[in-house]
Amino acid sequence: MIAAVLLACACSTPKYVPESAPVIDELTIVAPYSRVDVLARDGHFYYSDSLSAVSELLIGTTVESAGLPFRKVITVVGRGNQEALDADYESLSQIDPRKLESTRLPSALHAFLATYSSRYALLVYSDGFVWEKLPVFVDEDMIRYSSNIYLVVADTRTGRIVYFRRSRPEEADPLSPRYVPRRVKSLLEDLNVAR
Repeated sequence: MIAAVLLACACSTPKYVPESAPVIDELTIVAPYSRVDVLARDGHFYYSDSLSAVSELLIGTTVESAGLPFRKVITVVGRGNQEALDADYESLSQIDPRKLESTRLPSALHAFLATYSSRYALLVYSDGFVWEKLPVFVDEDMIRYSSNIYLVVADTRTGRIVYFRRSRPEEADPLSPRYVPRRVKSLLEDLNVAR
């Protein structure tokens, strides 16, 4: 089933950069949100807050060192605040680049971002899984890892998405210090920023 999901989405890397894309001269970076699950021996997925934190650190460090004109980094303080935004963050994975002209940020996320003064905000959501422990006999068709990264730049005044990229679903370790930074940098390549 997991292979079917990955194959269904394994086309080219979808991106959205409108022809009238603004030049981003000031950006608020929102601390990334990751959801890394562990595939247990019983065949069920379990959320891992510690592995998700490692993924968030890898992504956040890469974004902050990418030379973007960011004004500040917003960290959502308190798990209660984050839980209110989790569903909105996770909905970033459902964005259809072909319908982006009519797509707006989810309301709770837009309201949260509107309280900050930068005109544009960069959000990164990632999800994936790792095995708790690989079986002794590994089937050659078995997927060992999964990693997906979604990157959005939104206009905080209107809620309009002005830039969207997502990685192709890949069998890659979502905690790899080699893979994750390389993938995040590739998603930022077409962003029209003032340098």
